[in-house]
Amino acid sequence: MDTLRIQKFVSRDIDWNDFWNAEQLKTTTILLSAPLLLTAQRYYGSMEFFIEHFVQQTPFQEQDLFAAIYFFCSSFLLLGVVPLLLVRFVFRERLRDYGLCLGDWRSGLLALLILTPLIALALLLPSSYQEDFRTYYPFAKSVESTFDRFVLFEMLRGLLFYSAWEFFFRGFMLLGLKSTFGAWQSVLIQVIPSCLWHIGTPDGEIFGSIVGGILFGVLVLRTRSLMYAFILHWSIGFLLDFFILYL
Repeated sequence: MDTLRIQKFVSRDIDWNDFWNAEQLKTTTILLSAPLLLTAQRYYGSMEFFIEHFVQQTPFQEQDLFAAIYFFCSSFLLLGVVPLLLVRFVFRERLRDYGLCLGDWRSGLLALLILTPLIALALLLPSSYQEDFRTYYPFAKSVESTFDRFVLFEMLRGLLFYSAWEFFFRGFMLLGLKSTFGAWQSVLIQVIPSCLWHIGTPDGEIFGSIVGGILFGVLVLRTRSLMYAFILHWSIGFLLDFFILYL
């Protein structure tokens, strides 16, 4: 009797048939896999995890660089490869529908030409003089020893981390949920986890991630491509590190 009452209580306002039915499969998978993948990435794919478990196997002066590369690779796997496989083999949809295409290149290039110098001068340059940003960035402090190492670090960061980040939040989540929740609601849904992911970074970056998440989302919807948000995001990360180390 108690078990029956519990079942009635739990299912009173929930139709369990909606959880895995064919029409809701994609939405359910995206909303369920997002916290699972992000949690796995933060706990087992972080620089801290690498330093704690593998630091003995790397030269002391290169610990932070190896830890950063591990972080970039884990992000590429969990936030890039896994969602991509879900799109192709579970949803059986085209990757171009998730932003992996050229899209509206004229609007994309115009946005980059306007936004990149604007953000660099108005936000990144002033931030590079703030102590909390200078303490936090770049992830691998040893890259300041040589410019070649700095360039290698930033190239890997862009190709592995930022590519996966944009596919996960703006492709997998935003474009994947747009047909269910609509454009604006999907933009705001992906802003929530992307903002929470930034906890621990300078407070200005956390609040900036909310504005940035909306901006990148609108840019992806306008251009129908991840390319321009990816280039802009990568440019922001590169320029902030460059300003901190070389200005």
